[in-house]
Amino acid sequence: MKNHVKVDGKLLQTNKKWSQLKSSQQHWICEQIKAEHVKFIEQNNCLPWKNKKAEVLDSVWKKILEREIWIPRYEYERNAGKMIDRLNRKCSLFTGEKE
Repeated sequence: MKNHVKVDGKLLQTNKKWSQLKSSQQHWICEQIKAEHVKFIEQNNCLPWKNKKAEVLDSVWKKILEREIWIPRYEYERNAGKMIDRLNRKCSLFTGEKE
């Protein structure tokens, strides 16, 4: 069991992938990312690029830890970062459209 570690009496897989999460967990994380993305735009009136993206990722990561969903941070950041980039490209601030 080289890819497992015991934490608080639970056996956790250290090399877990995004696709191995339950679909309900993936959906919940996606909804949290969307909500934090909207909240960030409302507060700062700009899109979360580069370093600012880390603020959104950190706030959602805290919620994931509270809910006890296990996924390695690098795997979460890779997939969530892509999602934030997609949300940025769809946003009216990026496209220049008025709502």
